[in-house]
Amino acid sequence: MSTDAADAPAFDSTEAVPFNALLAAMRAELAALDDGDADAIAAATQDKLAALVMVRDAGPMPRAQLESARDLNALASARVNMLMAGTERRLALLAGVRGAPDALCYGRSGRSEMRA
Repeated sequence: MSTDAADAPAFDSTEAVPFNALLAAMRAELAALDDGDADAIAAATQDKLAALVMVRDAGPMPRAQLESARDLNALASARVNMLMAGTERRLALLAGVRGAPDALCYGRSGRSEMRA
């Protein structure tokens, strides 16, 4: 995965317009994730979904753009996972301060179990 995928240039050609729109939407989503603004994340995600529809209707994606989209998606996934982990840590800390019991959740076996 490229470490500079978020800064990758757009591709030149008329056929590349829908694909460039998708890459731009994915970069906007990454920026919104970095800012932590829930409204901006929601708007960027909607823009990305609209761009995905345009790409689907445009036909096969050129390999270079597909690789850039894959890298951007991996970056977004990693950032979402980091945000979720941070939120889980803060919630666990707050629950501990409050004296709340451990959260009840379902384990891999499908049975409920106590979780710290």
